[in-house]
Amino acid sequence: MRKSGVALVALSAACFVSVTSENLPVALLSELATGLGVPESDVGLLVTGYAVVVAISVVPLVALTSRWDRRTTALVTVAAIAVSNVLLAVAPGYGVAVAARLVSAVGHGVFWSVVAPMAARLLGPQRAGRATAVVFAGNSLAFLVGLPLSSWLGGTIGWRPTALAVAGVAALAATAIRVTVDPMPGEPSTPRPSAVRRAVTDRSLVPVNLVTVLAVTGHFAVFTYITVVIASHVHLTGTGTSALLLAHGAAGLVGLVLIGRWVDGRPRATGLTVTAGLAACMLVLLVVGTGSGAVAGAAVVLWAVPSGGLAVVLQAAVLRAASDRPDLASAVYVVAFQVGIALGAWTGGVLLDLDALPVAVAVAATCGLVSAFIVHRSGAFAGRPGRRAGRKVGS
Repeated sequence: MRKSGVALVALSAACFVSVTSENLPVALLSELATGLGVPESDVGLLVTGYAVVVAISVVPLVALTSRWDRRTTALVTVAAIAVSNVLLAVAPGYGVAVAARLVSAVGHGVFWSVVAPMAARLLGPQRAGRATAVVFAGNSLAFLVGLPLSSWLGGTIGWRPTALAVAGVAALAATAIRVTVDPMPGEPSTPRPSAVRRAVTDRSLVPVNLVTVLAVTGHFAVFTYITVVIASHVHLTGTGTSALLLAHGAAGLVGLVLIGRWVDGRPRATGLTVTAGLAACMLVLLVVGTGSGAVAGAAVVLWAVPSGGLAVVLQAAVLRAASDRPDLASAVYVVAFQVGIALGAWTGGVLLDLDALPVAVAVAATCGLVSAFIVHRSGAFAGRPGRRAGRKVGS
């Protein structure tokens, strides 16, 4: 394997542990609720609060760290994940658990703002979509392996040792990046406020960011409480839940491979696939309800196919449309993504407390349909590249 390929694998490993850590409260929902003495909806707020912190902090932090070597940036942010999960593992109560989550939340947005541009620099702008898909394989593997394994470990050895295990994987990922990724100089100067303002107000990115907010809101309104959906609609608990999460993750990996193969050449088609596919799966869950566990289970698994490729489609669109500073453009996209996570997790939590989970499914279906309409109408998904999607190392 070429050195660039090994470096992509290391970055993918970092994506794996980042997504596993970010969604750990989803996998350990009941264990954390019991252990911390709070309702399950409060555990969902560990996802919402995390996303809010990322959304608030990412743009200024990316601007402040723009001159840092990109490898150093990745190392610092992945190390923060390790520290965060160690703190979570020893948290005596809910307040410390929230503080532990904030440690990695501060660096999370910075990591996701630089990882796709780093991948593009390794393979070159013409293969930015494929490079992003390789790196984002870590996302799908997090859902395929990370979350089901975390769920199983949480039920077997407890949530505290599980958090320590995630911290250990984060430390290994940071080591892999240090060994395999060459230094990647940052920007020659800190961006001026006008450059940040242009990135935030770039009209070419508005449709991408709007689709991001809508689709991610819909997805996380249901996904944050997927274990509840599995229990109520599919009638599975315990090891059955872990098995279905494993199948969900496998389907997400299939979706990532297919979308990653097509995204550079067929951006609009792949955009429609992920948004309309999300809507279709939610509509099936809505219509079937709790009446057929087999059909509902199939919908839960197939839902991962479009959602597995969602981030690749959106990030590739950002890199195509970005002009002079792909890191800043990616930071704004990360804000949109985290706003979607926060809105989705909050909406799902409110509806769960009201015993109205089917309404959350309806919200997800509506968000998917509206997103598909925007993708169909917007030139942002037509495949016209911006002036610069990425740079090779040393360029």
